[in-house]
Amino acid sequence: MKEYFKRFKYLYITLVVLLVVTVAATAVYMTKQKAAAANKGKRMNTECLTEERVFDYADVLTDAQEEDLRALIAEKEKEVAIDIVLVTLNEDVGSSDDALMEYADQFYEDNKFGYDKPIGDGVIYVDNYYDRYVWFGTTGIAENAYTTSAINNLLTDVGNQTDADPYEAYMMYVNRVAIYMAQKESEGTMGIFVDPLSILIVAMLITGVYVIVNLKKQEGKRTTTASTYVERTPVMNNQIDQFITKSVTKRKIETSSSSGGGGHSGGGGGGHHVSSGGHSHGGGGRHR
Repeated sequence: MKEYFKRFKYLYITLVVLLVVTVAATAVYMTKQKAAAANKGKRMNTECLTEERVFDYADVLTDAQEEDLRALIAEKEKEVAIDIVLVTLNEDVGSSDDALMEYADQFYEDNKFGYDKPIGDGVIYVDNYYDRYVWFGTTGIAENAYTTSAINNLLTDVGNQTDADPYEAYMMYVNRVAIYMAQKESEGTMGIFVDPLSILIVAMLITGVYVIVNLKKQEGKRTTTASTYVERTPVMNNQIDQFITKSVTKRKIETSSSSGGGGHSGGGGGGHHVSSGGHSHGGGGRHR
C-alpha cells in the first residue's frame, strides 16, 4: 500500500489542488449568482456621464418623437438590463470602412455607457445620413448574445425602414433589441459558464481512469526479457535502409472566406474587435 501511494503521490497532490481550486471557484460563483439575483433589473452603473439615450444630431426626428423614443428606451432598458443608445449624424466621420465603428466605440466609451458598469452591457445604433452608412455596436452581454446573422438582420430591417420613416425605424431598433435580448436570456445563451463542480467531477473521472489503466499495466508488466537468462548479450545484425528516390505530389488546398458586416459567424460575439481605448466590442455596419 505504501508503494502504491508513493507511486501515485503526484496524482493525489493534483487532485487535492483541483479540489481546493474548485471549492474556491464555486464559492466565488455562488456569491456572484446571489449578488446578480439581488440586483437583477437594477442599474449598477453610477459613472455614466449622461442620462440621454437619443442623440439626434441629424435632426430627423421631431421633439415629440424623441420623447417617445426616450420613454420606450427607458422601459426596455429595465426589462433587459442593457443601455440602448441611438445616434443620428449628418457629417463626414472619415473615409475608411471602420470610421463609423470607431466613432460608435468612442462615443460609447466617452459617455461611459453600460447598464452594469462604465463601458459595460449595452448597444448603440449610429445612423449617418451623410453617406447613408449605419453601425450597430454591442458591448458586454450584448456582444456575447448577438451573432453575425442577428446583427445583419437588424441592420437590414431597420435600414430598409429608415428611408420611409426614421421614427418607426428607430422604434423598431429598440423593440428588436429588447425582444432579442429577452429571448437570449430565456434560452440561457447570454454567455457560457462551466460549473466548477462539473470541472472537478470530470477531473476525478479522468484521474480515476488513469490510475486504473496504470495499475493494470503494472500488473501485466513482464519482469523478464529475451536476454534475461542469456549469459552473453546477443549480437544483432545491423540493417540499413538505403534511400533511393522520392516522389512529391502537389495538391491545391481550397479555402473559403466569409464576408458580411457582422464579422465573426457562429456563436455570440459577432463582429468582435478591440477599440483604440482597449475595450471589447462587437457589431456590424453597412450602407442602407
